[in-house]
Amino acid sequence: MTVHKPINSCKAGAVADFEQSVGVYWNKLLAIAVAKTNAHDAFDIVQDIFLSLWEKWETAPKDEGLEYYLLHALKLRIFKYYRTEGRYQAHLKQLETLLNDSLETPGIFAQEDRYGLQEAILNEALDTLSPSQQQLMTLRVRHHYSYQQIAGILDIDAASARVLYCRALKQVKTHIKANPSLSVSLVSAWMLFTIS
Repeated sequence: MTVHKPINSCKAGAVADFEQSVGVYWNKLLAIAVAKTNAHDAFDIVQDIFLSLWEKWETAPKDEGLEYYLLHALKLRIFKYYRTEGRYQAHLKQLETLLNDSLETPGIFAQEDRYGLQEAILNEALDTLSPSQQQLMTLRVRHHYSYQQIAGILDIDAASARVLYCRALKQVKTHIKANPSLSVSLVSAWMLFTIS
């Protein structure tokens, strides 16, 4: 005679609740992870998040706090993903390209991620500039003024405005390169800041 063990209704309920949460949040997390990494790695990252969630299911939040919990876990895993040496160096190169090209070309900031990185760079690096350099960078980068407009405001000629801007930009780039921890935080912010 075969004895059938009764199904643990608590365990079955937990499995059902967990599977429902996976159904609700999987696509959202995967879309964010794909946008920040790539389709293959994004799948692994999100799968890892849900495996970890299942292991901690008893203590994990079950209300509206679950979404925050999952998004926070996603941020941490994407940050770890970009901390690997090869990816970190590749994104520092992107940062350098951005500093070389994008700060000089205001129209490129139509993309929200790049605008966020620009703001992060300027907010930290402006303190290293003189007051006149800060004013020039603010007019050129934040307000998209032409060199001619800047020249009128600062009572200098347009050629001087361009030269002074280039010097200030070079100083910002030098500051970024000389502070690796800043670069790490900026690259991370660039990749992660849109995850709410």
